[in-house]
Amino acid sequence: MALQYIIQVICFQALFLGVYYLLLRKETFFSYNRIYLLVTPVIALALPFIKIAMLQTVVLVETFASVLPEVVIGDAAVITSTDAAPVTESFTIPWLQIYMVGVVISLVVLIIKIKKFTSYFSYKQKGSSIIEIPSSTEAFTFFNYIFIGADIDTLSRKQILTHEQIHAKQGHTWDLIFFEILKVVLWFNPITYLYQKNISIVHEYLADQKATEGISKYTYYEELLNTAFGTSKLSFTNTFFNQSLIKKRIVMLQKSKSQKSALAKYLLLIPLVLAMLVYVSCSEDNGVENEQTLEQQILELKLAIEDRESLTAEELKQLQSLRAASVNGIKGSQIIEVVEQQEAYNLNEANQDEIIEVLEVERVYDVDENGNIPFAVIDEVPVFPGCESLTSNEQLRKCMSQKVNALINANFNVALGKELNLKGTNRIFASFKIDKNGFITNLRTRSPHPDLDAEAQRVISMLPKMKPGKHNGEVVGVLYSLPITFQIAE
Repeated sequence: MALQYIIQVICFQALFLGVYYLLLRKETFFSYNRIYLLVTPVIALALPFIKIAMLQTVVLVETFASVLPEVVIGDAAVITSTDAAPVTESFTIPWLQIYMVGVVISLVVLIIKIKKFTSYFSYKQKGSSIIEIPSSTEAFTFFNYIFIGADIDTLSRKQILTHEQIHAKQGHTWDLIFFEILKVVLWFNPITYLYQKNISIVHEYLADQKATEGISKYTYYEELLNTAFGTSKLSFTNTFFNQSLIKKRIVMLQKSKSQKSALAKYLLLIPLVLAMLVYVSCSEDNGVENEQTLEQQILELKLAIEDRESLTAEELKQLQSLRAASVNGIKGSQIIEVVEQQEAYNLNEANQDEIIEVLEVERVYDVDENGNIPFAVIDEVPVFPGCESLTSNEQLRKCMSQKVNALINANFNVALGKELNLKGTNRIFASFKIDKNGFITNLRTRSPHPDLDAEAQRVISMLPKMKPGKHNGEVVGVLYSLPITFQIAE
């Protein structure tokens, strides 16, 4: 899910930046800090996509029973959906539209800054990469171009040019452009802005470090303190005069070089990345919510069906997500109950079309530890007595459905409806397994009345022994679910 990915990226970037602030920010390994600040946001963007199989939690894959065609008993009048509750569209926040609006606004802001900046190129002299700005004390670098104010005195000018040439030579503008792009794509992420701020500081440390080689640092301090500055700072340029940075730059210039042993701090990146990989690979939140949240959703869907006998479009999407979750073995049996319960109630046309799509979505199923496999994906389906002459799975499925339908209609006690004072449409949902020996086992039913459950179980138990199914050449148990509609004339 997109939201889950965004949350993971922000959390990972925050962790990386937290390590930088706590352990690396005050070290004089400026080149390494620059690499760290460039690489870690990219790692954070990539990590949620990396799933290492050996790190993943081993979870039993729960299989689904294939749904046999509905059996209609009693008054077999055409079942209508007039009793069904109308589908009500719930309000959903248009996250994609909000995101795109943010991207557009960020792009507009960036374009305005670029337009303002490009006006300085009007002062460019042909063949020169140093551009003098009239009536200004600004000084900054953009790629290989150095912009310097005409009002800066001659002594300071030399020092500033040396400093800015280092920015140009080391390609610092590329770093800032990278973060400008990230700010457009991830405009909502405050960590991106902090990354850009910190790498700008590192750029200044790098340039100061190089510029003071072979000269007195105290002279350099004096120039930093005595120069008048009134810079209009642009986030994608390296600016010499930044009042908030002057003190930090002087402090860092005075700081003794970090001991080489401090380089070991960068090795902490390895266990940090591994921990993130373990989280991404093993977490039950790989595309689904945790078990507690799943249980809440399952309960809400059950209550919604019982109250309204239908699901809204949003609830149907939620049901489909839960179906996907059970493929990963998470609360599969409970999710199946929701699917069965939804089918067991009368659906209006809109719900009917969508729930069929949910139920028939193709999945990759695995044989579970007991050798059971869904009817829909088995190599050789079980064979109902009397269907032996047929060859294809499709023919055998159809034959079985007809035989099951006939058996239930012939044996179900339809008088039970009047005895129990039932009216209208009553739905029974049954699930069972044809085991490796061809017998009916694990029979479960659910209906509006216990006596209906008992009758359905009695009749389904009458199904004869069948030739068991096979998958990959092995005899396997096959799971089934069967909806029964009991119509009672009023």
